[in-house]
Amino acid sequence: MITIRNVQITDYEMASVLEDAVFKLHQEARPDYFVSQAHYSKEEFEELLARPVPISLAAVCGERIVGICFGEITEISENTFRKGRKIAVIEDLFTLPEYRGRGIASRLIEKAREQAKAEQADALELSVWSFNASAMRLYEKLGMKVQYYRMEERLNDEQ
Repeated sequence: MITIRNVQITDYEMASVLEDAVFKLHQEARPDYFVSQAHYSKEEFEELLARPVPISLAAVCGERIVGICFGEITEISENTFRKGRKIAVIEDLFTLPEYRGRGIASRLIEKAREQAKAEQADALELSVWSFNASAMRLYEKLGMKVQYYRMEERLNDEQ
């Protein structure tokens, strides 16, 4: 049985395995963009959990973390062009490959959505890389809509 709970500082080792897998997925798809090696230090992990209004969720099967969702709820200031608002931003979402297809990512997003609503956020947002088509399909299935596209032209072929 899979349960969803808040991440604890004592989850560092298990959560790091999933964070490393997230990074590897991105680094393999975009080696021109991501450094070759990266790993959250325990201090960075603690800072992640110590944010004013963190989203830090773990999907747990037995004693094993099999999915994670990290982000935060934050205030966006009004400026000349944009209204001020409160948003929940998911920064990392990952399920171990052997646990995919069981609704874990959907449950993590739903829990993040519940937390965002409880904090009176106006929206739940996330970014997804164009190479991650399966994630885009999931987000659309869960009712998320494209907010905007960010385009790129690589100017240096050595990247």
